Amino acid sequence: MQSHLADAELARLEALFDCRVLDTPPEELFDQTARHASYLCGTPIALIGFIDAARVWFKSRVGWEYPEIPRQDSICEHTIRQSDLLVISDAATDHRFRNGPIVTHAGIRFYAGAPLLTNEGYAVGTLCVMDCLPRELPAGHKESLITLAQLLAAQLEMRRSTARISAASEHKRTEDALRQSQDRLLGIISSAMDAIITVDDNQRIVVFNRAAEQIFRCPAEQALDQPLDKFIPLRFREAHRQHIRTFGDTGVSSRSMYSPGTLMGLRTDGEEFPVEATISQVKTASEALFTVILRDISVRKRTEDELRQAQKMEAVGHLAGGIAHEFNNYLGVIMGYSDLLAQDESQNESVRQTVAEINTATQRAASLTRQLLAFSRKQMLEPAVLDLNKSIHETHKLLRRLIPANIDIIPVLQPDLGRVRADPVQIQRILINLAVNARDAMPQGGKISIETAEVVLDEEFVSRHPDIQPGDYVMLSVTDTGEGMDAETLSHIFEPFFTTKKEGKGTGLGLSTTYGIVKQSGGHITVASVRGRGTTFRVYLPKLAAENSSSAVVLSEPAVHEREPIHEPALHTSGTILLVEDEPALRKLMRGALEREGYTIVEAKDGAEALSICEQNPAIGLIVSDLAMPQMTGLELREKVAVMRPNMKFLLISGYVKDVVVSPEQVAKFSEFLEKPFRPNELTQKVRELLTRTNGKQEEARGGNTLPAGSHDKSGPENDPRLN
Repeated sequence: MQSHLADAELARLEALFDCRVLDTPPEELFDQTARHASYLCGTPIALIGFIDAARVWFKSRVGWEYPEIPRQDSICEHTIRQSDLLVISDAATDHRFRNGPIVTHAGIRFYAGAPLLTNEGYAVGTLCVMDCLPRELPAGHKESLITLAQLLAAQLEMRRSTARISAASEHKRTEDALRQSQDRLLGIISSAMDAIITVDDNQRIVVFNRAAEQIFRCPAEQALDQPLDKFIPLRFREAHRQHIRTFGDTGVSSRSMYSPGTLMGLRTDGEEFPVEATISQVKTASEALFTVILRDISVRKRTEDELRQAQKMEAVGHLAGGIAHEFNNYLGVIMGYSDLLAQDESQNESVRQTVAEINTATQRAASLTRQLLAFSRKQMLEPAVLDLNKSIHETHKLLRRLIPANIDIIPVLQPDLGRVRADPVQIQRILINLAVNARDAMPQGGKISIETAEVVLDEEFVSRHPDIQPGDYVMLSVTDTGEGMDAETLSHIFEPFFTTKKEGKGTGLGLSTTYGIVKQSGGHITVASVRGRGTTFRVYLPKLAAENSSSAVVLSEPAVHEREPIHEPALHTSGTILLVEDEPALRKLMRGALEREGYTIVEAKDGAEALSICEQNPAIGLIVSDLAMPQMTGLELREKVAVMRPNMKFLLISGYVKDVVVSPEQVAKFSEFLEKPFRPNELTQKVRELLTRTNGKQEEARGGNTLPAGSHDKSGPENDPRLN
C-alpha cells in the first residue's frame, strides 16, 4: 500500500515538473484568475499554489505576503488528496489545523480550495481562497471556484503537452492543445452564470456569452462586432468610454466598476437595469482586450427595497403605538378636566367658550393620534450634527412601550458627549433594531443597557478591524442579559436575510440594516457575545466638533371630529375601589371622578403596591388597573390577585394593548376593558355597571356579547365612535 502511494506521488511530481511552472515569473493569466477568485468568492485572500515534495510555492498571490510555505503546514496538502472542493468553515475548530501555524500565526479561519487536476487525475496544485473570519461558501461561489480551477488545469495541460511533443510535430500538437484549451475556455464562459463581455480597442464586442444573451435579451450573433454602447443607456455612454480609456492607461489589470445607483445596463427592449461589474484588460502583441464580468442585480435590489420597506413599516407601527399610548394618557387628563369644567354650571359664558376650545384641541390631538398609527416615513432626511444622548432620551419613551415591562432599560450616558454627523431617523432605527434584538433574546425578561462614551481607536484596534481609521469616536453600545449567541450565529449576524427567529417573526434585515446605516455614516459596528451571558453591540461614529442642530416636522392639520359629552343621571353608589395607574395626573383625575360618585378610592402606582394593598384591605370590591405598567402588567396583577381573591372584579384600561398581551381575547376572558382616552362619566358608568352586575344576569340580558367592554365589533380606528 505504501509503495502504491509512493508511486502515485512520484507520478504526481512528474506531472508537476512537466507543467514547467515552478519558480517561474508572474503571469497575467494566473494573476487575473486569482483576482477573479477573490472577487467572486468575496474573500481578501486568493492563492494559486503548486506543491512539490517539500513546499507549497505560490504562483499568484492576492492579499498574502509569503511566496512559499512548508508543505506540512498548509491546508493545501489536504486539498490535493481529493478530487473535489475542500471547504473549511472555521480552521480554529478543526482538529487538523487549529494548532498549526496557518491558524496560530497567519490567523486563517476560513479556507476553500479546488485541486488543479491533470488529465490523469493528479493534483499538481490548488486554487484557494481564505479569510481571517469564519464563514460559509455559498453554492454559487463553489461553482465559480471549481470553474476557475478547471480553466487553470486546461492551461497547465497545454504546457504539459507543449513540453512532451517532439520537434517534428510540435507546431501541430501545440495548435491542437491551444484549440482544446480555447474550446474548454469557451465552454466555461458559455456556462458561466454571470454575463461575460469582451471588447477590442474600438469597444466592439468579440465575446458575448450565454448569460449575456439572457440578461440583455439579445442573441450573440446580433451582438458580436457591435459597439458596446448598444447595451449602455445614452446618458452613460460618454462616461463609460472615458472610463475604458482611463482604465487602459492605468496599467491595472482588473478592478471593480460597481457604483450603486449609477452603473446601469440597457436591454434590447429599452429596459434599464442596475448591474455590478468588474473589468479586466489583457494586452497581446497586436491588441488590447477588455473583459467585463457583470451581474444583473435588479431582482436583488427590488427584493431588498421591498423587505426594507416592510421592516420600516413594522417598526413605525410599534413606534406609533407607543406614541399613541403616551398621547392617550395626556389626552385623557385634558379631556377629563375639560368635561368637569363643562359640567360646572357656575361658569360664565367666557369660561364655557374656553372649555369648548380645549375640547376642540383635544379632538384634534385625538385625530392626530389616529394618523400616527397609520403614518409611514417615506421621505429621506439629510444627515445632521447630533447629540447621541439627546437622541437616546427622545427614543427612550418609545422604546419603553416597545419593550415589555419585564425588561428594564438602563441608560448609561457620558455627560458632554461629543457630536456626530448622522441621519437622526437612522440613528433612531439603530436604537430600535438593537433594542428589539435584545428584547427577543430575553423572553423571560432581563436588562438592556444603552451606553454612550467617547473613545479613541488606536492602531492596535484598527489592525484587527482594517475597515476603520484610527482616531476619536463616539461609541453607542446596547447590551442585553439574554441568551447570547454561539460562534456560528455570530459569523452570520450581519448577513441580510439571516435570522434565528421563527418564521413570520422577523425579516432577517434588522441587524444588516443597522450595519449598513453605520457604514454609510462612516462608522463601525462590532458584536461580542457569550452563550448564556448576553450580547453587546458597539457602534463607533466619528466624533465631530461640538455643535447643536435641530429639526422640525410639520404635520398637516387633521380634521376635527368632536364628540358630544355624555350626560347621565348621577346614580351615586358606594364601595371601595383600588385604582392602579402609573401616570399620576391621570390617576388623580380618575380618583376625583370616582369620589364624586360616592366611592371610596385607594391608590397604587404599580402592581407591586396594589398587591400589598389587596392583602391588607378586604373591603376592596373592584380593581381599576392600567394594562401596560412597569414591572407588572395589568393582566399579571389580575392573575396574582385571583389567587388571594378569586371573586375580585377587574376593570383594565389602556390605549395600546399590542405586545402587552398575547391577544385581545385574554382581556375579554378575565376582565372588562375600557379604552383610553375616556371621559370621567364613561369611567363612572363602567364602574357602576361592574359593581351592580350580579351573577352575569346583566350580561345575559345584553345578548351574550363576548367582546370586551369598551371594544367595538368593527376593526379600525375609523369605526370607533369614541374617536369620530
